[in-house]
Amino acid sequence: MFSRKNVMQPKPLDLRAVVANLSKMLKRVLGETVTLEFTPPTELPLVQADTGMIEQVLLNLVVNARDAMPQGGTLTISTKPGPDD
Repeated sequence: MFSRKNVMQPKPLDLRAVVANLSKMLKRVLGETVTLEFTPPTELPLVQADTGMIEQVLLNLVVNARDAMPQGGTLTISTKPGPDD
């Protein structure tokens, strides 16, 4: 963040919505050999975060997962409340 001089704009986010909105693009990034699974919980507390940064983190994790599965596989993204929620 500091090297790119981006201004962080945290706001309350529903991670289920962020992943759902990105899922089409993430599936394209994964290609045909890796399947994306995302089954969000019915309830999830909001998190205070910057949408763009969360999206970038997810994209980086998906690219790393794809590269780690050259023969294909399944990538599961899971969201769940923490122990204090």
